[in-house]
Amino acid sequence: MIHFTSKQLLKIITIVLAFNSAGIAQNDCKVLLDAIAGHYEGDCKKNLADGEGTAKGEDSYVGEFRKGLPDGLGKYTWANGNVYEGQFKKGLKEGKGKMSMVLPDGQATSQTGYWKMDKYIGENESPYKLHSRSPGVLSVHLDEMENPEGKETALFIEIQHRGKSVPGAEFALNEITGNYLSKFPVGRDTKVIVSTFPFRFTIGYQGETVDIEVYQAISWKIRIDCNK
Repeated sequence: MIHFTSKQLLKIITIVLAFNSAGIAQNDCKVLLDAIAGHYEGDCKKNLADGEGTAKGEDSYVGEFRKGLPDGLGKYTWANGNVYEGQFKKGLKEGKGKMSMVLPDGQATSQTGYWKMDKYIGENESPYKLHSRSPGVLSVHLDEMENPEGKETALFIEIQHRGKSVPGAEFALNEITGNYLSKFPVGRDTKVIVSTFPFRFTIGYQGETVDIEVYQAISWKIRIDCNK
């Protein structure tokens, strides 16, 4: 029979309590995304998954957590076999990543690029780029919009003079990459129906020019404010 001194017993009890406390903390560590909240192993802070970890539920996730949610770099696998590897923020796909999917016909496909608020925005981090503008162009603004007249993707271009709209403004539109089908007036705008993205084009108005490239295939409202 092994006999322990009082000091040895106290040390053993302290170690056992420390292990039990760590186990309880791990068991109480929560993942706040329901689909992966079944079982968690990894770093924990204030009873929430925080740091490196693995979470499994209906879906599974391996990677970085912050305050109970995937945040940082990670790999998310859905129950249907689809996989996203890349950046997350507050539990949503945010930043650069790659989505690998299996289509209903069994064919595998993948999509690489950038996500914002869980939505794929394209192969470029920004959905558009202003390449250049001449000195007389005060500002260029692009805003996403719904096409009120149909499902086709279109640009609604408005020419302004120092913040005031110029109805029926005549301007030249020249393709650099991509294609457009038609160009016609709609109210104070000129509607340009685009068939191929990315669409890079120049606009010429009274000696001023703007060079814009639109990557994301949705409809856009474009306001060009000139000093003329």
